[in-house]
Amino acid sequence: MVAGPATGSLRCMDTSVEISAGTYRIDPRRSVCRLVATHAFGLKPVTATMALTGGTVTVAALPEQSIASAELDAASFTSDDPRRDRDIRGRRFLDVAAHPEIGFRSTRCRRGPGGWQLAGVLAVRGGSCEVVLDLSPAEVADDGYRMVAAGVVDRMAAGVRAGRGIIARNVEVRLEIHAVPVRSMAERGSEIWAG
Repeated sequence: MVAGPATGSLRCMDTSVEISAGTYRIDPRRSVCRLVATHAFGLKPVTATMALTGGTVTVAALPEQSIASAELDAASFTSDDPRRDRDIRGRRFLDVAAHPEIGFRSTRCRRGPGGWQLAGVLAVRGGSCEVVLDLSPAEVADDGYRMVAAGVVDRMAAGVRAGRGIIARNVEVRLEIHAVPVRSMAERGSEIWAG
């Protein structure tokens, strides 16, 4: 992100897409978290999704001051194997009964070697670890922006230690977010109630 032409806007990843400074809410219905974990023995990777329940992106006039947060529904973990899903949601892994939410809070925004990065703390299963997400170019949507942030989570550092020797330590994470200005979300809610 770089400052736009004296309008309080930002350019995401130096592209032609300008994101106006302000606060945006993540629309859970049009957002998803994708996960890829590999077997320690190099077998077929496991792909899964998790639903977002909310979050915000605040774009600052100075890009380094931009912040973001996201909440995920731990019980929504879904892969192509229902039995695996039950195991991952269970006490040995995510323990969703005791820890139903996974949260991310950014701590800094910085320009990295390949573009802008968002560093923050991931809270899962009562533990936490630092995560660095690479930000991809934003795309304009009809009522906001589509944004992608991707990184690698050390599940052991995050406190998910079961399956050692079977599931690889690092899990690839990709957040595909649809962000809508706070005002637009409020207006849409008013229209729904009025209808």
